[in-house]
Amino acid sequence: MNTNTFSVSKHNLLPHFILYFSILGCFQLSSLFVVEPLDFQVVSFVSAVMTVGFLKYRSRVLPTIAAALFSYYFFSGRDGFTSLIFSLTIPLLPLFVAVAFHYACQRQKSIRPYHHMVTFFLFYGLTFPILNALKLLLLSALVDDLYVSTQFLFYSSISSALTQLLLTPIILFIIYALSRNETHRYVLLDNELRANYRHTWSFFIWFASCATLITLALSYREPLILITICLVVFLIATTGIGKHGVLRPLGIGAGVILLMVYAGVQQANETGIEDSFYGLMMMLMLITALSYLIAGYVLQHHEMLKTQIRAERIDPYTGLFNVKQLEEDITEHQHIVLIYLDLAPTLSKLGDIGHEGKSQLIGQVQKELLESDSIIRRCYRPPYTLGILGFMVDGSEVEKELCHLTGMLKDFQFYWKGTSISLVDPILHCINATHSQNIHNLVSHLCGQPHIADTLLHWVDEPAIEGKVDKLSYIQKAFKNDWFELNCQPYLKLAASIEERLHSFEVLLRINPENGVRLTPAEFFPLVNQFGLETQLDKWVVHNTFKMLHEQVHEWDKIEKCAINLTAKSLGVSHLAHDILASAKMFEIPLKRICFEITESSALQNEQQAIETITILRNAGCKIALDDFGTGYASFAYLRRLPLDILKVDGEFVKELPTNESDRLIVSSISKVAKEIGLETVAEFVESHEHIEILNSLGITYAQGYGVAKPRPLIHYLHEINEKEALAY
Repeated sequence: MNTNTFSVSKHNLLPHFILYFSILGCFQLSSLFVVEPLDFQVVSFVSAVMTVGFLKYRSRVLPTIAAALFSYYFFSGRDGFTSLIFSLTIPLLPLFVAVAFHYACQRQKSIRPYHHMVTFFLFYGLTFPILNALKLLLLSALVDDLYVSTQFLFYSSISSALTQLLLTPIILFIIYALSRNETHRYVLLDNELRANYRHTWSFFIWFASCATLITLALSYREPLILITICLVVFLIATTGIGKHGVLRPLGIGAGVILLMVYAGVQQANETGIEDSFYGLMMMLMLITALSYLIAGYVLQHHEMLKTQIRAERIDPYTGLFNVKQLEEDITEHQHIVLIYLDLAPTLSKLGDIGHEGKSQLIGQVQKELLESDSIIRRCYRPPYTLGILGFMVDGSEVEKELCHLTGMLKDFQFYWKGTSISLVDPILHCINATHSQNIHNLVSHLCGQPHIADTLLHWVDEPAIEGKVDKLSYIQKAFKNDWFELNCQPYLKLAASIEERLHSFEVLLRINPENGVRLTPAEFFPLVNQFGLETQLDKWVVHNTFKMLHEQVHEWDKIEKCAINLTAKSLGVSHLAHDILASAKMFEIPLKRICFEITESSALQNEQQAIETITILRNAGCKIALDDFGTGYASFAYLRRLPLDILKVDGEFVKELPTNESDRLIVSSISKVAKEIGLETVAEFVESHEHIEILNSLGITYAQGYGVAKPRPLIHYLHEINEKEALAY
């Protein structure tokens, strides 16, 4: 129903007919609440209906209300002039208060329900009764034979307040409940409150208790018992405010208050005792005010909670919802497809647009997604990411929709300060999910996908059961509980005779928890690199190797070389060399017997610092070896820049040496280059005696591999050395 226009169509005349006959009918209802000793109406249904009419339709219904009043007064025996005066003057006060109430509400932009209820109480619980009393005083002053006592004014004010506070809201919401075209904001709030408590059995018990007690109260003729039971019902009804909405509890409360008023009127008419009726009216006015206060507080709390939830679930810069809202939105769907658009490739190239520009980019993409024909209805902002998240309900149309989205993103233009750009490599990462899964883990896994060039759509597999947190926890426990074990693999000096050969070996690390999973080096070391713990591990190996050598080695003359690995990252630490030298001094280690192997799984991040570290160690007597020479980052370029003593030929060129002529030529070339610049060589992956003979013929200095010796615990190897020396003596 459109209340902003007024015409004479049949549709718009219907409310006027209803209002006209409602006023005529309400005169009879109001007669039930007349206190005969005082000869006035405690509750006026007519006044409430007029107020509702003016609140809903403003002055447009003034002729209808005036006509209804004139009809009643004229046909009840009054002369035409008096009926006309009454019909024109009585509606003026309700109309004035209604217009003032609307004006007061409109001045407060986006008025909250709590303030709206307080304003209604002030206008219709206080202002209207006071103005009504002043009107009666004015009439008594103008009309000689009309006397208005103070007691009458008091009762009249309380009755006016009760009428407006009890009947007006009930009638107004009945109208909205019957209307199919309008939904009042309090109806929406009532639905929101009840939606938070979905225990239907709780509502049934609450409503059944109220209905049972009201039925019991109506069965008693004694007003005192009826009022007592009604007070209990009012208390129960009040406890339902919030949990069962606001309208239902207030409606039941208003009903029982009217029932108590009716009982009080009947008792006053029968006994003529006015003092008890005065106390009842005061009590009912107070509990009515209390119900408004409670309802206002509940609505205020609900509004604050909504605001807080909105602040917690919406990013203030982009307007996107967060993952918490996503969890709630997908509860209605069993199978979904999570979709993530990574905007990092674009935003990384737009550093000069600032936060405002980045927010606008995300906002424009979101608008394009929501306004397109896709089935994405809401966008989300995953934490710690530069992208947009959405979901689709899994079904036959998903592939088609995703193709539509990728095409749209390819054509998308970001408009910024008079120019426009396309998205850089817009990729949609997708993963199947259900609402029962851990959405936070899925989103983290989805948004952590690496960039894939020349790809528009990337389907992501489900994350492994063991996540990064579990892996990091495992590594940290390994350091904390000393799960590491020092192993070693001996070298063989090819050109030396058996009598001349001294002991050379490379220190290896293995992880060996007392109880738990034992990872292989191929599984363990990538985790160390992944979490950036290389330097911490290198320090542990150096310290514990020096400690074991100090405890077990008695004749250093029998040991030629103990090789210890250092990662490229550790060489970039400025204090590494000083820490090694301090540890060697503490454990009395002759550094001329120590060789540090540079493991080149990654390029030197700080080559200048690495050169300084190597130089300090070489000056102290240490040997420096370059591991895995010939592949990866260990290239010939390092031979010119790094101060080295040994080259370790990568096993890829050694393991097929007996059958591959190309590998022989490569190893021979490396050997010749090393000799020319004064470096020794070590060949890895030596698997047989044939390997040893070929390497010896090619001029390689040392051989290392299963054909020479298998890895073993370092403590056992040092014990073997001590036993051999003891037998030699």
